[in-house]
Amino acid sequence: MSASFLVLAGQVSLAQARIDTSLPEAPLPHRRVLLLFPGYETVQDPNIPVAPLRTKQKFEMAYRKTVDPSFLIEGVMFGGYDQVANYGPQYGSGAGAFAQRFGYNEANLASTFLLTDAVLPTIFHQDPRYFRKGSGSFGSRVWWALRSEAVAFDNTGREVPNYSSMLGFGMSTALSNAYTPSSSVTFGKTMERYGVKEGVSFALNVMREFGGVSRPEKHQ
Repeated sequence: MSASFLVLAGQVSLAQARIDTSLPEAPLPHRRVLLLFPGYETVQDPNIPVAPLRTKQKFEMAYRKTVDPSFLIEGVMFGGYDQVANYGPQYGSGAGAFAQRFGYNEANLASTFLLTDAVLPTIFHQDPRYFRKGSGSFGSRVWWALRSEAVAFDNTGREVPNYSSMLGFGMSTALSNAYTPSSSVTFGKTMERYGVKEGVSFALNVMREFGGVSRPEKHQ
């Protein structure tokens, strides 16, 4: 099943960084994409082999994303968009409704990070990082960003279906129904929220592919 899945995902010239299991464990780099979003989950240079992530590093990645200042900024951005567009769970209007939307998005982000970066990558032995293509035409690099939603690397560098992302988004979306108003808990609205997560993740992949990544900050 995995082989046919990868064929359907399309064949792309493999210019991405390799995972070298013989390399010693390396700390997660402190860097940012577009000066805001954490960039330690991006493998920047597609020509330099990288060490596989250990289980503790996958959980460290999820933890660091939830304590990073950008976590609060994302909650405000998503909550503000939901408020203005009256999108997502129907909390109403006003400051109280915005606070509820902010809390919803923060809980949703935290569960998504935990599942897609730590729990499921550990279970499926997958690497949750984004491996940049780094060269080629604009279209091929956008396709690579989209393809990465469906195709991941396991801990040895072998291409496999991206169960961590696809199942993680589905599980976190289903979990969010526990703290979503009952009027928004329908199959259609749940699938809509799942689709938004996939769309946002793809957009972030494009940012990682083309956006400038800062030099690693001093490790603390």
